Amino acid sequence: MGLWKRIEQAIWIGKPIRDYGPLADGTYGSVKRTLSAVLAHKDGRDRFLIKSSYRAFFSASVQYVEFDRDAAVKLKAALDDALTQMR
Repeated sequence: MGLWKRIEQAIWIGKPIRDYGPLADGTYGSVKRTLSAVLAHKDGRDRFLIKSSYRAFFSASVQYVEFDRDAAVKLKAALDDALTQMR
């Protein structure tokens, strides 16, 4: 495991329980975006994280959206509803 992954796990993610991998990839000009998901354990609790990473020639950005169990249940309900509405 690389140094950046160790720092990422120690500070932001915690101990991964299950990595769901990339959910979506996209390119916007010279910027590449990747959305991925992971279930992790940190500070004595489990949480679901969606990681949004952007990479360009001389820059990069990473954002995390964290969901506890209650928020994950609400997200699942919203996604289920959206899937029934999508064609």
